[in-house]
Amino acid sequence: MTGHLARLCLQGAGSTGHYTPHAFDLRLLGARQATDHIVYLHEVHHAGLNDVTAWGTALHVFARLPAAAAVFGRLLDGCRTVHESLATFASVQIATARHGALDDVLAAYPRYVPLYRATEALTTGVAGANRRQQIVTALARLCMQTPILDTVAEAGLGEFTMASVRSHDRPDARWNWFVRGGPGPVAAAAASADRVVTGEFGPAVLTSDGPGGDLYTATDRDHDAAWDRWELAAYDHLRDRLARTGAGTLDLTGHQRGTARLLELAQSRHGDLGLRAAMTAEQRRTDADIAAAVLQQVRHDFTGGERHRAVPLAASAPRAGEPVIVHARPPGRLAGLYRWPPGVQPPPVAVRVIVEDGDGPAVGHVPVADPVALGSALLCVGASCLADPGFAQRWFPAAARPAFVLVDIEPDRFVPRWAAEDTTVVAVPVRVSDTGGERTALLLRADDTGIWWLVVADDVTVRLMIEYLRGHLGDALVIDGGAFAAIAGPARAVITDVLATESFTSFDALGSSHAR
Repeated sequence: MTGHLARLCLQGAGSTGHYTPHAFDLRLLGARQATDHIVYLHEVHHAGLNDVTAWGTALHVFARLPAAAAVFGRLLDGCRTVHESLATFASVQIATARHGALDDVLAAYPRYVPLYRATEALTTGVAGANRRQQIVTALARLCMQTPILDTVAEAGLGEFTMASVRSHDRPDARWNWFVRGGPGPVAAAAASADRVVTGEFGPAVLTSDGPGGDLYTATDRDHDAAWDRWELAAYDHLRDRLARTGAGTLDLTGHQRGTARLLELAQSRHGDLGLRAAMTAEQRRTDADIAAAVLQQVRHDFTGGERHRAVPLAASAPRAGEPVIVHARPPGRLAGLYRWPPGVQPPPVAVRVIVEDGDGPAVGHVPVADPVALGSALLCVGASCLADPGFAQRWFPAAARPAFVLVDIEPDRFVPRWAAEDTTVVAVPVRVSDTGGERTALLLRADDTGIWWLVVADDVTVRLMIEYLRGHLGDALVIDGGAFAAIAGPARAVITDVLATESFTSFDALGSSHAR
C-alpha cells in the first residue's frame, strides 16, 4: 500500500534504510560500522516519532486502510521535514558519540546535510549533547502533536482530506516556523527545563551533560526520571509559544485518547488492522521493552533490490567438501522471502542451491520430504515452523547435531518461557565476513540437546537482542564466546548460507504478538 515514494528514506552512497508505518528495511553494506549505525538509528527514530504522536497515529491507520494510499501520501508529505530532521540529527549525534566526528559519513547523504545543519543551528544555544538531543525530540513531538485525530474522526475515515487541516496544524509548517524563529526560543525552552530539573532533582543531572561531556554518561539510567522531566518541561515551554499563534496543541502524551478513538472507529469498519498499542511511559524506561519494540519492526535486506527469484529443482549434486544444509520455513514465509514462478507451491523443507537459467540467477529449492533423508546434513529451521508442535517432533530427532533454529519471530514468543523455567541461556556473538561485508550473528543455547537458536543481522540488532534477553533472564544469560569453538564449522556454514540465499531476515514471520 505504501510504495517507494511513500517512504521516509535515508539514501546515499552507502548503506540505506526505508521506513514505512509497517516496518523499516535496512540494507547495511557492512563496510563501515559508523555508517551502518547512522542508517539504523535514523530508521529507529522515524519509528519512534510515529509511535508517540497524533500525526504518527494517523499515518499508522491510513497506511493500513484499503484504498487510502492517496491520503496516506499527503499525510506523509505534511511531515517529511520534521521526520527527516529529527532522524538525521539524532542518528548522527548518537553515532558521533561512539565513533567521533562523522562529517564525511554525512556527506555521503547530501540530501540530508541541509536538514542536519538547520537543526544543528537551532540548538546552538543549548548546552550539553543530551539536552540537544532532548530539545530536538521535544520539538519534533510538538510539531507532530496536532489535532489531526479529532479532525479525522469528525470528518470520517472515508471522507477526511488534508484540506480540513489548517496550515499551522501541519507538522512541517510548525517546524519551519521554529526554524525561521532561530535558536533563541529553543534556547529559552532549554533554560526553562534546566531550572525545573535543577529545582526538582538537584544539579548533578545537568552536570553530567556539561560542555564536552559524554552522551552515554548523561543518559545513565539513574537519570531517566530527571531527563523525562526535562523533556516535558522543554516541550511545555515550546508548546506555550506555539499556542500563541493559534495552533492547536496537545500535551506530551495527548495523542492517546484520540488514538484509542480512531482505532476503535477504524476497527469497527475494517476489522483488525494489525496495529500494536504504543508503549507506556514506564515501558519506555525499560531496555528490554525498548529493544522488543525495535526488533518487532526491523528487517535486514540482503539483496539490495528485488527478493531472490526461486525455482523448484528435482535434485542437485552436492559440492565437494561443502556441507549440505537443509532449510525449513513455512509456506507463507517462503512466499514472502522469494519470487516464485506462478502456480508453484514452495517446498517447506529443502536444500537451497544457487543456479542460473535463461531468466538469470535464482535460488533453487530441492525438496526434502522425509526426515530420514536428512542423513548428515545440517538442519536450519525457521522458528516460525515451531508454531506447529508436530514439526519439531518429526524433524529434530532425525537431524544431525548441531541443528539450528533461525529466529524469524518476536523473542516475546519464546524467551518468556525460558525465563519462567529458569533456563540458563548461553549466548555467543559472532562476526561474519562475506562478499556482502561484515555481518553479526548471535547463537543461543537453551538446553543440552545440541540445538542452537540463531539470529542473523547486524551488530546493533544483536546488541538489542542481548539487552532484551538480559532484561528477561538476568544472570541466567551467560555470554560465552568460548562455546563457539565446538560448533564453529557448522555454524559458519549455516550463517553464510542464510546470507547467500535468504532475501531478508526479520522477526515478523508470525506477525506481531502485540496489538498495533
